[in-house]
Amino acid sequence: MRKSCFLKSVVVLTILIGGLVYIIQYKIGDWFVKPGKEFIVNEAIKNLDDELIYIPDSANKDSLKSLAEYFFKNVKSFKEIVNLEKEIFMEEFQRTIADSIITDNEISNLTSILKKVNYEKSKSN
Repeated sequence: MRKSCFLKSVVVLTILIGGLVYIIQYKIGDWFVKPGKEFIVNEAIKNLDDELIYIPDSANKDSLKSLAEYFFKNVKSFKEIVNLEKEIFMEEFQRTIADSIITDNEISNLTSILKKVNYEKSKSN
């Protein structure tokens, strides 16, 4: 192999590797993570409708649904899902829908948990 051919191949290979690293580092989230998150949130909201279908229609049901949608839309990463406060929210949510009777007290408990989670998130930022 001639020196000029070798140098050209090294330069081209370096540019290709640099471009690949750039794409992986900065653009992979735009192409895969964001659409994946949107898909998962939409599926979670659809499943939420299936979970709440046996609960009679009321203002509390609408409030519960909007709290759950707010929760799902504001989850940014898997680390946040595993957060203790968010697990507490999901456990409280499951307890709330288990008996199919939604009280104002249960709604206020869920709201206070979400406020606590948002306060901790903004404090950590």
